[in-house]
Amino acid sequence: MQSRESIHITPAEWRWVVVFGGALVALAFVPFLWVAVSGAAGTQWQFMGILNNYRDGATYLSKMGLGMEGSWLVYFRHTPETHSGALIQVIYPALGQLARLVNLQPIALFHAARVVASFVMYMALYQFGASVWVRLRTRRLFFVIAAIGSGLGWLFYPLTGDPNFPDLTIPEMFPFYSSLVNVHFPLALACLALVASVVIVAFRPGETEDPTVNNGGLLAGVLSFALALLYPQALLPIGLAMVIVVGMAWVRHRQLNVRELRWLLVILLPAVPMAAYYWAVVTYNPAMSEWARQNVTPAPSPLLLVLGLGVPLLIALPGIYRAIRRFEPDGDQFILVWLVMMLVLIYLPTTIQRRFAVGMMIPIAYFATRSLEDFWFRRINRRWRYRLAAAVAPVMTLSFALLLLINMRVTTGPFLDRDYAGALRWLHDRVHAGDVILASETVSIWVPGWAGARVVYGHPYETLDAAAKQQAVETWYSGGQADCRTLIDQYHVRYVLYGPLEQELGRPTCLDDLRLVARSGDVMIYATE
Repeated sequence: MQSRESIHITPAEWRWVVVFGGALVALAFVPFLWVAVSGAAGTQWQFMGILNNYRDGATYLSKMGLGMEGSWLVYFRHTPETHSGALIQVIYPALGQLARLVNLQPIALFHAARVVASFVMYMALYQFGASVWVRLRTRRLFFVIAAIGSGLGWLFYPLTGDPNFPDLTIPEMFPFYSSLVNVHFPLALACLALVASVVIVAFRPGETEDPTVNNGGLLAGVLSFALALLYPQALLPIGLAMVIVVGMAWVRHRQLNVRELRWLLVILLPAVPMAAYYWAVVTYNPAMSEWARQNVTPAPSPLLLVLGLGVPLLIALPGIYRAIRRFEPDGDQFILVWLVMMLVLIYLPTTIQRRFAVGMMIPIAYFATRSLEDFWFRRINRRWRYRLAAAVAPVMTLSFALLLLINMRVTTGPFLDRDYAGALRWLHDRVHAGDVILASETVSIWVPGWAGARVVYGHPYETLDAAAKQQAVETWYSGGQADCRTLIDQYHVRYVLYGPLEQELGRPTCLDDLRLVARSGDVMIYATE
C-alpha cells in the first residue's frame, strides 16, 4: 500500500506523473491529430507545421535551419538586410544542429522536442511540490492546479470581444499553454520550478548546509545558466526575490547569513556573463537593437490579469492573505516575494512587461494548494470536497479547451494554399541563404523556414524597421509605387511570388517587367534579372 506521506518521491508517484503528464502531452497534440485525420490539409490546403502562435513558430523553424547549416549564432531571415548574428534563442540552432546529425526534418524534431520539454516541465513541477509537501494528496493537488490551471478568458472573451486575457495570450504564464507553443517556454518553466524548489529547501529554517555538488548547489547554478539561455527575463523576478529575502533576514537579525549569501551567489552568478552579453548585443549590434526596440510585449490591465488567473487565484486568496499576515520563512515568504516581484516588474514602464510574468502559475498554484489544505478543506464537509473538485477542476481548463478548438480551425497562416508549398519547394532547391524573396506577409513568414531564403517583410519583430517594410510590400503589390524597381533594387530581391494571397493586395504592373521562371498552380514565380 502506498504511503500517504513521504520525504522522497516514490516510483509510484513518478508513474502517476508520467501517466498524467503523458495524457496532457497527448492532449496538446490533439489538433495535429485532427489535421491528419480530418482532411483539413487536403487537396486544397497545405499545413505548414505549426498551429499555435504560428508567426513565432515559423521563426523558430528559421533558426533551426541556421543550425542545420552549421551556425550557432542567430540572425534574422525575416528581414532582407545582412547583419551580424548573436547567441540568442540558442535552443533552436542547437536543435537544428541535432537535426542535421540525425538526418531529421526540422519540423519533426521541433515537435519531438516539444514532447520532451513538456515531460521535463511536468516532472519539475512535481519535484517542486515534493520539495514543499510530504503529503501525497497535497503534492498532487499542487501539480494538477499548476499544470492545468487557467483563468476566465473562455468566459469573458466572447462577452467582451477582448482577446487580451493572459490565459489566451501569455503562454509562458501557464504550463499546459506553454506546451502548445514551443520548446523553450516549457524548459524555462521547468528550470524555474527546480530553482524555486532548491531555494525553498536551502532557505528553510534550521538548514545549515552550504551549497555543494550533492545538495543542489551545482544543479541550481546550472539551472540559472540554462534560464539565462532560454528565457533571461525569468531570472529577474526570482533573483530579486532571493536578494530581498536574504536582505530582510540580514536586517532582522542584524547579521548577514553567510550561508544564504553563498546560495544566492551560486544561483545568480552563473547568469551574470550572459546578462552582460545580452546587454552588449542589444547595445552594439544594430540589428539586435532594432529587434529589441520592436519586440514590445505590454502587460494586460490588472483587471484582465485577475480574470486571466481566474479560479486558481480565487482559491489562492486565503493562502496569500495568510502569507502576508504571518510572513513566515517556511517557503511562504520567498514565494510571496517572488509573486510580488513579478507583479511589480510587469507593470514597470518597459517594453517587455509581460515577459516578467513567466511562471506566474507556479506561485499561484502554491498558494492555492496552501489554501485548500489549510482553509477550504477545513470548512467543507469531506463528502462535498470531491464533488466540488469535480465541478471546479473542469472550469480551470476551459480556456485551454478553447485554445485547442481554435487550433482546429482551417485558417490562412498555419495553412496555405497547396500551390504555395510547391512554390516554396521549388525555391528551396534553387536559392542561397542570402537571396531575398518578395511575397505577401502570410507567405513570407514561412519562406525562411521552408526555402532557407530571406524576405522583405515577414515578422513584426524580426523584420528590421518592420512597419516601413510592411507598407512598402503592400504598396508594391497594389501597384502604388511609381518606380517598380525601387523596392527590388533596394533590397536586392531575386524572386517575386504572385499567387492568391498577393492578388488580394492588388495587381502590380511591375510584374510585366519581370521574367516568369516557374509556376505552381495559381502561384507564379518571377525572377528579377
